[in-house]
Amino acid sequence: MTDDRAIPVPRVPRELPPRQLQDLRRAARLCWWSIGLLGAITLMMYLTMGGSQAMLTALVEDVLSMLPPIAFLIALRFRARGVDSTYINGRERAFDITFLASSVALTAVGLLLVLDGLHVLATRTHPVVGSVAIGDTVIWQGWVMIAALAVSCVPPVILGRMKLKLARALDSKPLQADADMNKADWMTAVAGIVGVLGIGFGLWWADAAAAVFIAFEVLRDGVRNLRNAVRDMHDARPQRVDRSDHDTLPDQVIDAVLRHPDVAACRVRFHEEGMRLSGVIYAVPREATLTPAAANAIRETARAVHWRIDEVHVVPDTSAATCAQDRPDGDTSSSRG
Repeated sequence: MTDDRAIPVPRVPRELPPRQLQDLRRAARLCWWSIGLLGAITLMMYLTMGGSQAMLTALVEDVLSMLPPIAFLIALRFRARGVDSTYINGRERAFDITFLASSVALTAVGLLLVLDGLHVLATRTHPVVGSVAIGDTVIWQGWVMIAALAVSCVPPVILGRMKLKLARALDSKPLQADADMNKADWMTAVAGIVGVLGIGFGLWWADAAAAVFIAFEVLRDGVRNLRNAVRDMHDARPQRVDRSDHDTLPDQVIDAVLRHPDVAACRVRFHEEGMRLSGVIYAVPREATLTPAAANAIRETARAVHWRIDEVHVVPDTSAATCAQDRPDGDTSSSRG
């Protein structure tokens, strides 16, 4: 008999296929470009923000936008270390951990920005925007601020659309969240421009109101990402990369396994590990027992469905009545036979 207390044999997670490896390298390059461009934008915003609360909040938002690409690159370095005596299953979940950490930071700072903006409104703090000399011409500084805000949204939006394609190709939810944040940066710029124009028209509250709007967007992104990160860390049912619906890969695995001649019925219980799916297949054998050779064949059948299917355990299940026990909502799409 096998001793359950024995040290598990380290497994080597399957390396990504060549196309996905190339996409992962492209994603890393985009993250580096994001950090560089957002750093330049942050410096530009700092030099032009004047006394605008909306500009200050937009500046902080740009700084926070660097967290997801930094987290992705950190996770990539951890993942590259592979399996050792401590991390016997590899470091595929490094993406989940760094995603959780950046989401916590985003949520905390977003909440502080909202409170700060509301405080400015409550205390009726009037922003001051003066003039600036450009050569021999003196202009209202607000025009410089508006130009900086307009420029600040262009690189993130372009990078976000490029990341979105790679996120779908890699099924990387942290990269998808980063892309969504970048794509929405135009709203920050528009809100900031409205706030600065409000100052020009003498509406002191418009600037603070725009700052609160930007802060709420930061907080909303943080809360949404934090909720999704906690969900993933709890090994919840796998979702599509855009979180729009449940992942269809478990059903595809069931369809493939049911075509195996030794399987009468089956159910699966998969969870996400970074870009991968791992879990258990509960197979109801057609004969009295499921031989080791048949179990290995079922495992390889499941792993052949998609490159994302990684570690699979096949467990004989002699009670067909238990096939739907993992689906309390009554949906039996993940258990058939």
